[in-house]
Amino acid sequence: MARVLVWAARVSAVGAWAALSVAIVWAFGLGGGTRQPLTALDTLGRIGIGLLWLRVAALWADKGVRMWTRRKRRRVSLSKDLAPLRFRVPPTFDAAPWVRVRLAGVLLLLPFAAALPSALHEMDGGEAVRALKTAGAVVSTATVVGVTNAEAVEDSDGVLNHYDSDLELVLPDGGRITARGADTAEEPRTDDRVQVLWAPSAPRLDPLVRTSDLSRYVDTGTTYGGMRLFLLLVFGLFFACFVVPPSVAAEADQLHDLAWRPLAQTAVPVLATFLFLWIRPALTGVGLGGAESLLPAAFGGFAILLIFLYLGLALRALLD
Repeated sequence: MARVLVWAARVSAVGAWAALSVAIVWAFGLGGGTRQPLTALDTLGRIGIGLLWLRVAALWADKGVRMWTRRKRRRVSLSKDLAPLRFRVPPTFDAAPWVRVRLAGVLLLLPFAAALPSALHEMDGGEAVRALKTAGAVVSTATVVGVTNAEAVEDSDGVLNHYDSDLELVLPDGGRITARGADTAEEPRTDDRVQVLWAPSAPRLDPLVRTSDLSRYVDTGTTYGGMRLFLLLVFGLFFACFVVPPSVAAEADQLHDLAWRPLAQTAVPVLATFLFLWIRPALTGVGLGGAESLLPAAFGGFAILLIFLYLGLALRALLD
């Protein structure tokens, strides 16, 4: 029975790592024009989280079986001085190279996971963008032929931020659309040319004019550059400075023992579940309002929680 539980823990750990690796790297590289819901990614995430919980359940069950076996042997044994059994898994797969390979696989994935919320936030763009993308959004350069309700918007220091207005626009094909609440860096005037995001198949949807680049919301290609690459490098540096050194300094057998301690390992699926539920609205498009509804704390908080979790596990192994 114990051997079955050990193998259940091993297989579920490999399956969870594979499912979450594919989901995280895939989601990290999604282009701004990707449409929600992202059913495949949501499914992979749920499978990965479920396998993490299966692994922890197997670890707890294995510990219970071993404790019961030890008590039973103590009751029936007539020998004089039996050394107490150690709660260790069989030595299979605990060789130092395999332990280091497993550790490297997890550590390499962590920077991608830490930067994931920002990538999803950049992809999403908010409720209005999601509706336009679903309807087949395109970006056009339109000519302003009418301006109403123009208003200067200032920040808290009284510095001009942008202009908010309703614009009557003429598209290159001669069609006319109205962009309400258009954001422009300068006060809009007749004959100005602006970039507009709109859906030809859904004229009822309000087109968008923003000071930011709207063309990224129709680009469905993979996006690894810009801010995403910067965040990946920043979080990679954090993990390299704070998590990798104690992990490398710990002995392989210490890391191996820690990986089979149910109480310590329970923290992993608990945190993973919490973070998955946190970002899941960005995958499904359900329960997510505007772009600001993804709490700013998610960007840094996601990474901080991961850093502290794996730093704590590394220090636990090092100090044992």
